[in-house]
Amino acid sequence: MLKKVIFYTIGLLVGSAELFSQCPVSVEIIADQSGEVCRNTLINFTAQPTNGGTNPSYVWMVNGDTVSTNTTLSSAINGAHIELFMTSSNGCAQPVASASQYIINTEINVSYSVPEPTECNQPKNDVAIHDITGGTAPYSYYLHTNNEDLAQSDYYADLPISSYPLIVTDANSCVDTTWIPLTTKECDPIQPMEVFTPNDDGIFDKWYILNLEDYPKNKVYVFDRWGQRVYYKENYENIDAWDAKYAGANLPVTTFYYVIELEFEKQETQVYKGAVSILR
Repeated sequence: MLKKVIFYTIGLLVGSAELFSQCPVSVEIIADQSGEVCRNTLINFTAQPTNGGTNPSYVWMVNGDTVSTNTTLSSAINGAHIELFMTSSNGCAQPVASASQYIINTEINVSYSVPEPTECNQPKNDVAIHDITGGTAPYSYYLHTNNEDLAQSDYYADLPISSYPLIVTDANSCVDTTWIPLTTKECDPIQPMEVFTPNDDGIFDKWYILNLEDYPKNKVYVFDRWGQRVYYKENYENIDAWDAKYAGANLPVTTFYYVIELEFEKQETQVYKGAVSILR
């Protein structure tokens, strides 16, 4: 009797193994759009099971987060990773199957260049548009600013320093945005010395204007208390600074008054006024 029981049990195991081998479980994700799609396009995904049974269960995940347990999923998340896990109700040996897809968005790339600023604290700059790739040509685009949308152009000049979106539309009406930052050259303001001592001791013998090397286009005027100009120099440099002489003679120990004009191409002239004293 014991032998019959053992034989019967073994027969069940063999029969079950044959049954399990005949029901491999799998699932596919069927999307209503394939290939690249425009950004923010809604895509509908449907589970297509094999050996799922009459009532399989589903878990949909988007970028690692569980979002649904239905048989379908809709998503417009750009570049999303879609995952589907199905558990069969067929009683198969390995009842869980999975599948995944990515939403592939059309990427439109813009090649551009921004000139290196040549002036200190330049408030404006330009941008040149060189090439557009990705998506489907032909393209149309415009540059958005706070005041208006600038029509399609290969060159945009004198834009206030900021970041601007270039909105491009391809032949399939896909829209993509490239942000273009415009930079400036930041410089410290000039600092004229208030006192200098031209006594030939090698210490502060000349009138230095700190940071003036960043502003090469300049004009420097010095006047006495009666308004007579005692010094003038264009493109003043500290290496050849004023030594408190006028017509080759030493000026008296007193206070003089200066006007410094800084000239630019992309901004208005800046004017600095103040007093400088001579001590000996």
